[in-house]
Amino acid sequence: MDLGKYLKKSNVNPAKAYPVEKRCLQCGKELENNGTHLYYQRFCCQLCKERYVGRILED
Repeated sequence: MDLGKYLKKSNVNPAKAYPVEKRCLQCGKELENNGTHLYYQRFCCQLCKERYVGRILED
């Protein structure tokens, strides 16, 4: 069964459809890297992550 006429095709590259902000969510500091394709770094350090969540996180 050919589903080609039922599926909408997009010219947008999925990697660029949702740009990842490269700043810490807590302090706004510029991040050095953005992680892997499955996990994007959102905090500059463990302390900022704990402040954002509101409690001490265990590893």
